[in-house]
Amino acid sequence: MLLRTTTRFSGEKWYLRKLWLIIISLALVSIPIKAQNGWTNKGLIQTPRAAMTACVIDNKIYVIGGNNGSPNYSDLRVVEVYDPATNTWDTTKAPLPAPRGFHSSAAVNGIIYAIGGGYFTASDSLYAYDPATNSWSTKQNLLSPRRGAQAGVVDGIIYNIGGNQSERNCEAYNPITNEWTAKANMPGAGGNVAVTVYNGLIYTFGGSGSSWQPYRNVYAYNPANDSCSPKQNMPTARYGLQTYLVGNKIYAIGGSQGQYTSLAKVEVYDPITDTWETRADMPFTDYYFAGAVVNDKIYVIGGTPDGATGVLDVWEYDPLWVVPVDEVDLRSLNDYALEQNYPNPFNPTTTIGYVLKEKTNAKLILLNAIGEEMAVLVNEEQDKGFHKVDFNAVNLPSGVYFYRLQAGSFVQTRKMILLK
Repeated sequence: MLLRTTTRFSGEKWYLRKLWLIIISLALVSIPIKAQNGWTNKGLIQTPRAAMTACVIDNKIYVIGGNNGSPNYSDLRVVEVYDPATNTWDTTKAPLPAPRGFHSSAAVNGIIYAIGGGYFTASDSLYAYDPATNSWSTKQNLLSPRRGAQAGVVDGIIYNIGGNQSERNCEAYNPITNEWTAKANMPGAGGNVAVTVYNGLIYTFGGSGSSWQPYRNVYAYNPANDSCSPKQNMPTARYGLQTYLVGNKIYAIGGSQGQYTSLAKVEVYDPITDTWETRADMPFTDYYFAGAVVNDKIYVIGGTPDGATGVLDVWEYDPLWVVPVDEVDLRSLNDYALEQNYPNPFNPTTTIGYVLKEKTNAKLILLNAIGEEMAVLVNEEQDKGFHKVDFNAVNLPSGVYFYRLQAGSFVQTRKMILLK
């Protein structure tokens, strides 16, 4: 786990560095450079650790517990709060009643519940934290000891799913009655699974079996009828990942395919269409990290890339990030290209980007689902390079549309989906 600690920053490609150095030297100013692909390094966590958990209260991220790794592999009681708005930490919070790592957590009505965990021995404890009074209380124990589970909340009920190396259990906790109830098991194993709630369903992603083999499985658990249905598998098998809901999409980030290795994968699941898309990798690899979503930004905190080296960084990921024209890969200017609009699906605005390899007349049109022309977005002579159009569909109904670029003999059409 955390044998030593390092800070990881992404390197820029040589030609981008050269471009920026030229711009800086000509303008005689300092230009801040964000990390690639929408990732920005926000600094360091306060206590090096992995296997912690996190919850959001009032747009602040409460990072709870964790494990300090080699040589002692000791669980921690520490509670620290990160404020994305000010990029600062509050380290004055009351510690957990007992050390915990590899635990789960959930927030209901402003109260944070820390569930199970424990390394090397799994615990069945449940602790409740009140941020208003900065105090902890002990609640009813789980039905079975578990670590490596994940929790989601539907209608005020906490569902704790998976755990250990191959646990399939699902248990529901009612904070009002302080009672646990056994629910239907997952169809597949769920050690170190990821969990995200969307539209009243609890989606589980990946996980591991008894020999640390990673899974691609995705399931949707419906608390209303206590049933679980399979969904489209993840493109990449993994465990120890985290998943985050932004808009109508679920972002699966990081994870591992075996002990002492980690991934930089970012894959996006659309629960409406049950489809996946692959995004550019993170500028680092990580698993067993904590994180949360605040104001549609994803925060990845701590973790480990190899089971031995600690990641001390806090990273912010903007899923709506679009490549700025100064940052376009210069090699792509040697050919025509029509990019996929972003975001997609969208409501009601989206950005369409395209590249012209020479000065020419560019015509960009909007088509309906049966190929009829609805609007001309661009029709003019334009210089070689990257161009983009911000399209607003506020007056259009939901549905499938197409957009087509014609530049000389080059013609390309792409599909986009408007969801209102």
